[in-house]
Amino acid sequence: MIRAPTAAEWDTSKLSPERRVYLDCGSRFEDMGARLLNEMEIVHATIAHYRDPAQDEPTDARQAAFVITVSSELCDLLYNAPDGLRGRYWQSPDHGFLATKCLIEALLPALVSFARRAPPIASVKAAPMTSDNIRTSLEAPSAKIWPRERDDNGDCLLIPGNLIVRRWLHNEHHAEVKKGFWRLSPRGADLEIKGAILGKDGTEYVPEYKRDRSFQIHHFGFT
Repeated sequence: MIRAPTAAEWDTSKLSPERRVYLDCGSRFEDMGARLLNEMEIVHATIAHYRDPAQDEPTDARQAAFVITVSSELCDLLYNAPDGLRGRYWQSPDHGFLATKCLIEALLPALVSFARRAPPIASVKAAPMTSDNIRTSLEAPSAKIWPRERDDNGDCLLIPGNLIVRRWLHNEHHAEVKKGFWRLSPRGADLEIKGAILGKDGTEYVPEYKRDRSFQIHHFGFT
């Protein structure tokens, strides 16, 4: 860790007293990671086809995705605490990237074991993935974990929030897309782990607009 943001840089004063009790208590990212392993339950796993390949990319690439559930408090901590997952991205793109890798690496055995017991359901256009494929996908650089943004029906799970992060407020007007989305906060207690998009030969594909994901979160609080 470089350093967590100060109260002036990461202002929780507009949040409810109940949330401030745990968001302002100085929870460390490492402790949140330990809680994640103890609390998490895997809800389901799916395989989706590559939705927006570039002209020279294969149309049969696919990715594995898992939904896990934790307590609503832990989900809130990971997203809105100064030293949560988003807080690590605030420190630097590299710190956020490493924090993401740390969480996925810790969850990897449980996710792969689940996929072996209950092979993920593939979308109509997606080729199936073996447990080895899924492991490779989750270990790849572009794999990510993030609070779930949409439910199974496609309905948005983000609601207005009152956290004020000075850098993201200042940079908001520079964002090319999703201006102000950093202000929203996930409701519920689900996290989504998405593996990298892999071709059948194991090649990793990252959509162009996602190639600077860590920098987007660092500068804008969202991607």
